[in-house]
Amino acid sequence: MTSTVRKSFLALLLCAPMLASAGSKTLSVAFFDYSNGIGKTSFKALRASGYEHQCWQESFGEIEGIDTAYIEKPPANLQRDLLLRAVRGDAAAAEQFRLQLNNARLSGAYAFVPDPSGSFATIYGLGYQSIAVTSSASVRLPEDGKPIANTTFSKRLCEASKAMD
Repeated sequence: MTSTVRKSFLALLLCAPMLASAGSKTLSVAFFDYSNGIGKTSFKALRASGYEHQCWQESFGEIEGIDTAYIEKPPANLQRDLLLRAVRGDAAAAEQFRLQLNNARLSGAYAFVPDPSGSFATIYGLGYQSIAVTSSASVRLPEDGKPIANTTFSKRLCEASKAMD
């Protein structure tokens, strides 16, 4: 009986770190805009509105959304050129940027990258846990320079966040 209690207690102690990190959490991210500013404008408008697409609840049981977002001034140790190289397929750059995210204590980063035509852009996500880069579907850039609709932008961020879960 005593050995069973000891084993159970030992198992509980070993599981404590996992249990402490289980449950809901919010993300802390940096947002990098490689366009003429439409990505940053859209992200700010989305943050100001507080809108969250339902995919946040459907896709991420443990993630409640984005708590902290560096939009204007990301931490100085994050090199934006590394993130751009990472989303273009450079695994070494992705690993270096992942380490920078970890050192900055961020969950991940988003990159808003226009295509060569300038008509569409894709939101990419990179988390601190692996060098996997996920992308969301491209979105048409508004011709009038207004922000992208909150419903569309939030859904694309949700899809790009799959690298951070």
